[in-house]
Amino acid sequence: MDTELVRYSRAGDVFHYRWAARRCLALISPKTLINSIVIEGSNERNLSGEYVIDVAEYSQSQNGFDENITYFQLKHTTKHKNNPFMLNDLRNTFEGFAKRYNDLIAKERIDNNNVKFAIVTNRPISDELKSQVLIISRSEKPNKRYIQTLLKYTNLNINDLNDFCSRIIFMDGEGDYDAQKFELHAEISLLTAGIVDIPEVEKLTSLVQQKALPDSNGVITREEILKIFHVTSERDLFPAPPEFEKIEKMVMRKQHSDILEVVMNEVNPVIIHAPGGSGKTVFARQFIESLPNDSVGIIYDCFGGGRYRNRSETRHHHRQALTQMINELSMKGYCDPLIVNYNASERDIIRKFLERLEVSISRVKLRNEKANLVLIIDAADNAEMAATEFNDNCFVNELLREHPIADVKVVALCRSERLHMLKPKNYIKTIELKGFTESESFYLLKNHYPYVSIEDGIEFHRLTNGNPRVQSNALGLTTTISDMFNNLGSFGTTVDEQIESQLSHAIDLSKDKLSDVYQQQIDLICTALATLPPFIPINILSKATGVEEGTITSFVSDIGKSLWITDNAVQFRDEPTETWFKLTFAASSKQISFFLEQIKPLSYDSAYIASALPSLMLQAGKYSELVELALSDRHLPKNPIDERNVRLFRLQFAFKASMKEDKYSEAIKLAMRAGEEFAGNSRQLDLIKKMLT
Repeated sequence: MDTELVRYSRAGDVFHYRWAARRCLALISPKTLINSIVIEGSNERNLSGEYVIDVAEYSQSQNGFDENITYFQLKHTTKHKNNPFMLNDLRNTFEGFAKRYNDLIAKERIDNNNVKFAIVTNRPISDELKSQVLIISRSEKPNKRYIQTLLKYTNLNINDLNDFCSRIIFMDGEGDYDAQKFELHAEISLLTAGIVDIPEVEKLTSLVQQKALPDSNGVITREEILKIFHVTSERDLFPAPPEFEKIEKMVMRKQHSDILEVVMNEVNPVIIHAPGGSGKTVFARQFIESLPNDSVGIIYDCFGGGRYRNRSETRHHHRQALTQMINELSMKGYCDPLIVNYNASERDIIRKFLERLEVSISRVKLRNEKANLVLIIDAADNAEMAATEFNDNCFVNELLREHPIADVKVVALCRSERLHMLKPKNYIKTIELKGFTESESFYLLKNHYPYVSIEDGIEFHRLTNGNPRVQSNALGLTTTISDMFNNLGSFGTTVDEQIESQLSHAIDLSKDKLSDVYQQQIDLICTALATLPPFIPINILSKATGVEEGTITSFVSDIGKSLWITDNAVQFRDEPTETWFKLTFAASSKQISFFLEQIKPLSYDSAYIASALPSLMLQAGKYSELVELALSDRHLPKNPIDERNVRLFRLQFAFKASMKEDKYSEAIKLAMRAGEEFAGNSRQLDLIKKMLT
């Protein structure tokens, strides 16, 4: 008999741990108002009634200033699952909650509905009890026996009892300890893409169990829950945030309303295309802001300020793109967040993505039945280009082929000459985004030079072919309108020629200020910008070229808007600029070898350099050295997580290069070594992260 009682007690403990673990999952949402959850007690341990509190939940109020508290008592039974709790069965609970309520009143911490008291159980609670407590909370006439008993249990006056009862929450009919296990597993599965491992479930319940021990303060925070799912920073939840430049004034196009109408009435995806520099990104940002009928929209930025080609910040994978979009919707409160497990396949991720879209559109329509959900994929062709470069799959063309979800609009933007990269089906509508009209060109010009004439606007439009990027560059390179027209008069007639001339002119102006020696340094800087992976740290660019950091900073400033510096790194403003640099300053094998020798020694302290070495070696024709490097432990970052990521990347990169070169013996060696690394990856990653925290 004693053994059975012990087993029943253990079952109750497990019920507590698993139920609390499920409650902790609410901390994951980026939109959560919950600050922390306390196990086996509360933060107010010096107040009365602590003995009846199993879990306390602390959250921010909707106004953002006040704190809400919910105290939970958990009751589990193995033998009496069908026997309802009566009032006398819950005497200790009501007495303990009432003591806490009294102390909070004394400390003036009770206000409106900021404090709640919840009873959680796998047993039913008497319908009569629930009904009488509700009647008392409304200050109506309850059963005399109930009110007398509650007054006795709580030692409250009638007014306080009314308020106290309004704060009582009955959560009966919960599953038993065994059902909690399956519920916990199911709820984790809903939040994640990929297979949910048993250890993840056990880690969560183990955390709750540890917080119940005497040497713990019992507090569980959002960061602790996220760590269990290998989320150590916001970047894991938002892996590819938009990198749009700040624009003071945007020109609304005449074409805008027509395209908006087409998109909102189209069932299938829509592709909007235009030549380089046509202002597709600005149009996308305006489009999102103009959605009708309380519709909701987000933009996914495939270009990322040029970082899309940086191996550490790719944007073409399902893992980054779909996670970013869903968690942006989650931030707006339209769906649960998405955590992608290390073992998740692309199929797992896109399936969860589509499920979240179904939920999101249903919630969007709660506000307005005519509302739509719009997903804009900007620079979709850049994502496809990066996928080709890295020999990967790209989410864009696969998403365009998915069966459309009612009232969810998918819009992709790309260059006209690259439309084929998106592999559109015949049923996908394509729309060309035209350049600025004369009136739109005049509006932009007038924003910079308020006293220009209509004739100036017409000439400005003619010389720039109405291309927004050409116009922006022209306005940014000069300080007077006469200088601007003089410069435009010498440029080519096509958009590409005009962009090329503007950039060449900006670099020539920068060189003219310098001696011959410094002019050579400018050429070297430009070649390095065209060769090294995007978002190049200034200190790395300095080391690679042998040019002082101050000279590099001055050059970026002189060239105008085409380049910018963010977080002490240089990046291209847009893709036309990046393309021109790569074509104009393509490095020779000798120059790439020079860059390699300059930056190699820094690879131990820079994950950027360590990741860049394989690509640079291949470009320099150093195939044998690439394979040798991938199989070795040389030039790896000291940071253990970066070291492992770079090691795996080098093996994958060298393997693909070997297959492309038909070097099968080297490919086999690389594949076997990669297999060893991947086999240990899932087991060792947890250990490494634990050591660093």
